[in-house]
Amino acid sequence: MRGNAWIVLFLLTAGVVGLGRGDGTGGPLRSLVQPGRRAQLRDPFHAPEAGSTAPRPAGLAGVGVTEAVIRGIVRRRVPPGADVRPGASGWAILESRSGEGFVVAPGDRLLDGVVGEIEAGAVVFWLDGDPDRPVHRPLARPESPEEEQ
Repeated sequence: MRGNAWIVLFLLTAGVVGLGRGDGTGGPLRSLVQPGRRAQLRDPFHAPEAGSTAPRPAGLAGVGVTEAVIRGIVRRRVPPGADVRPGASGWAILESRSGEGFVVAPGDRLLDGVVGEIEAGAVVFWLDGDPDRPVHRPLARPESPEEEQ
């Protein structure tokens, strides 16, 4: 017990351990980081923020590929005998996470990608910076009355 008292006394005199503030706040350990630098450091117990904190552009240009929900697909009507491939793309109806709806066609640009192809039950996106791997977003299933309750 007496050896521990010497260690505490040494730490108190060295300035590493404090007694806390008089109002009951503060802990027994003092921070070795200067107060001005402390604001620049990230809290290690919180996950870093994903993405940039810069404001997003308005409209479709501000919707990310991973947050877009495919609400519907509109196919082109091909008259009999027309010289159009049967899988011709149409339009897709997207919903952003804020609830805004958009009608997109192949080639339309989003925040982090481009609409590639519109298939029967999905939309294919090409992400910026990763042209070798397309992202397939399936048509969202409508919520059934049982899921709403």
